[in-house]
Amino acid sequence: MAILWQQTIDGNHYEVRTAGASVRLYRNGVNHSQWNPKRPLSGSIWDLIMLPTLHRPFKSLEDVLILGFGAGSVGRQISELVMPKRIVGVEMDPIHLSIADGFFQCSTGFDLIAGDAVDWVNESAEKASYDVIIDDLYSEEDGIPVRCVPMNAEWCKALARLLKPGGILVFNMIEPRKIKHLPIFKFSKLKKRFTETVMYRIDGYENRVIAFSEMPFDCKCLDRQLKFIKKKYPSCRRVEKRYVRSRNFKP
Repeated sequence: MAILWQQTIDGNHYEVRTAGASVRLYRNGVNHSQWNPKRPLSGSIWDLIMLPTLHRPFKSLEDVLILGFGAGSVGRQISELVMPKRIVGVEMDPIHLSIADGFFQCSTGFDLIAGDAVDWVNESAEKASYDVIIDDLYSEEDGIPVRCVPMNAEWCKALARLLKPGGILVFNMIEPRKIKHLPIFKFSKLKKRFTETVMYRIDGYENRVIAFSEMPFDCKCLDRQLKFIKKKYPSCRRVEKRYVRSRNFKP
């Protein structure tokens, strides 16, 4: 593994490393982003975050919002495999966005915003503007990922306001026990709207990625999409065997 760039800025140590064709960003020893253009699906946690989008027909999702963009792992996957017209990424750490621009090829085709995701969502004048909203808002503390934003009803309602009818709302959860407490399962207005769910995990990791929608998650569409991806990128073959899926999850 080679180090392309490293620097300590405002008490945070950043490293950009390569491993084969893969480029990775580490901040304070935690792997925040990873991308391999030859293997866009690698059996990683980032795969799980974008997998719900493959339940929709190719190019049918036009506008994507990623909260907690990092250096662009999920953004690059969605750009390559979903091909939306617009990807907006909001990221608290401007160094991550500089690395996304310089090392992860996010200089074109992305609208990247440095700032607090909660403030940006609450102040956004856009309404029902996105087909997909991804919440991946984590920092790290003593080398361990920690949630940055409370997962409360106000936050879920704010995200729902920005989601188009039939859109997909995706949460990366590092504590599975908290999934049953998500406000979408408890508050009547949210519960009535988001009737469909799909959840993904990978053996050996605590993370659960759960997605909500008004529309069913089409597993046949997912199978077609994965078949096409594996044909285009042979190194992705058999990667789907790592994914564990639960449809219509109920706490």
